[in-house]
Amino acid sequence: MHKQKQTPGRQGLGVALVLFSTICLSMEPVAAKIAYRGGATVMTTLTLRYILAAAIFWLLILAGGYAFRLTLRQLLAITALSAGTQALAVLALFEAFRYIPAGMAILFLYFYPTVVTILAFFFLKEPFTWRKGLALLLTLAGCAVILGQPVNSPDMRGVVLSLTAALTYAVFLVGSTRLLASIQTLVYNTWVTTLLAVTLGGLALLRGQLDLFFNTEAMMAIGVLGFVSTVLAMAALMRGVKEIGASRAAIISTFEPVATAVLGFLVLGESLTSWQMVGGAAVLAGVFLQKRA
Repeated sequence: MHKQKQTPGRQGLGVALVLFSTICLSMEPVAAKIAYRGGATVMTTLTLRYILAAAIFWLLILAGGYAFRLTLRQLLAITALSAGTQALAVLALFEAFRYIPAGMAILFLYFYPTVVTILAFFFLKEPFTWRKGLALLLTLAGCAVILGQPVNSPDMRGVVLSLTAALTYAVFLVGSTRLLASIQTLVYNTWVTTLLAVTLGGLALLRGQLDLFFNTEAMMAIGVLGFVSTVLAMAALMRGVKEIGASRAAIISTFEPVATAVLGFLVLGESLTSWQMVGGAAVLAGVFLQKRA
């Protein structure tokens, strides 16, 4: 198992990278909605997203002369995580956007830091400290306040899909932590996005949902999903996980709803309520605890 470096500089780098990743991921719900509005199906959006991301990662691999070959055991493990847990997580979340508001879907998704913390304790031997427990409570409470909205008769299909995404993403993150101990981050991300592109593309063809007739707005949204919310987000997140561990990274990732709320205020002119600011302060307090850990 990868032994985390405990120097303050490396820990600070890990926290900063995970925070950067959450900012990149905060664009995901809005970009997905724009892509759907522009005529792109869920399967088309996801397939093109990961094709674009895989192409960029392979260009970086070739340009940098990285050794990208893996052992059979490593390849099988990455395939199980990519084509299994991560593909299911992405599909479930993007399908959930169709049935319930994006904010509500993200709120249910953020059950995953709790699952990651439990799994990391048992499988990665990451300690469960009082700081980590308090940070988990603060960040989850902050997410609930930021994203909280009336839940009168929500479509249970969206709720179940969001919770499925949370559970499978937690497994993916913990499994990735183990594999990153022996695989370079760039190589790992390249194989993950490639396998996701093949898996989702195959499913899209089988279901007859690979439709390339969409407008320019949808094309730009897919570009944002592929480059910002996948390439930049994955590169920063996986590198950060190497430095600070899966459970701390998952807790810090709850900064995403804060970034989404601020982004909506600055870019889309959406209101930023006092309750959202209170929730943001709670999340930031939890993130600060993790930085001090």
